Amino acid sequence: MPDVTLALLIDRLMRRMHGSLHAKAPQFDTERLGPANCMILLTLGDMGPTGIQDLTRRVGRDKSQMTRSIQLMERRGLLARAPSPRDARVSVVSLTPAGVAMVDMLRRVLAETIDEVLDPISASERAALTEVLSRVMP
Repeated sequence: MPDVTLALLIDRLMRRMHGSLHAKAPQFDTERLGPANCMILLTLGDMGPTGIQDLTRRVGRDKSQMTRSIQLMERRGLLARAPSPRDARVSVVSLTPAGVAMVDMLRRVLAETIDEVLDPISASERAALTEVLSRVMP
């Protein structure tokens, strides 16, 4: 049977993170991308250059949403799109230097926010949480 208590605690943590990041957005979301597009950038930062279809699956968006997001971030100079060297029918997206800078800044804000949320727990508890999450999210 699923652990409802754990599920509710993780849900509460995610909502708190979302609320904290939303409150800080005016300070860091200078391109006015919104949470979904910032998530795409962070995911692309994790994956590296990748096919649009793989990126779409990873972030759980539909193809039309992803197309609009990619076009927006291309216009803003954050992403570049090119044909795959293995299959010209496939488009590969990658971060531009401006996109890399945005991802670095998003990671810093995310780390600061997580640090605030996890303030009540000790360094050893944080290390244990890091170890567990590293196994769950390789």
